[in-house]
Amino acid sequence: MNQPKIEQLRQSGFDTGHAEFAERMVRALRDGLSALEALPRDDEFWRGWANECVTIHKLHDYAGEQLVRDPANRVARWALVALALAYGANDGGLSLLGPEVATDPAVVADALVIADWVAQEIGFDLTPELREVFGWADRQALEELARTDDGQAARTALRVLDGSSFAA
Repeated sequence: MNQPKIEQLRQSGFDTGHAEFAERMVRALRDGLSALEALPRDDEFWRGWANECVTIHKLHDYAGEQLVRDPANRVARWALVALALAYGANDGGLSLLGPEVATDPAVVADALVIADWVAQEIGFDLTPELREVFGWADRQALEELARTDDGQAARTALRVLDGSSFAA
């Protein structure tokens, strides 16, 4: 059950021109599944499930719980982003990236990939969501990043923060 969803995620990444990012999301799913697999079967999480098999569905619940317990849990956060992309969530998990952008402004590039992926797959313009996520960033750090050769994503983020549309 997990492998078909992983392959679908890969294919969507390829179809949208984001194959490398899709591979990162596949790794995020696998990391999340590994964390769930390592969870002792006598842990409270397993109560109420029909079995103790690790599945994508259980990963969603597990990662969500882990992120509530520890908002800095990157494995849980990125597993949820990957699941959102895999299942065609309207925002592709973009809403989860604010804390990541706050600690590392380079994550704005990932946010832009997600927005482009969603635009291609679903047709939604995520400019308002991007503006909210980019609002977590230290503006000065974004401006410094924008002045570098690799700063295209930061320059786009600044334009979105200043009122431009991502879709334009």
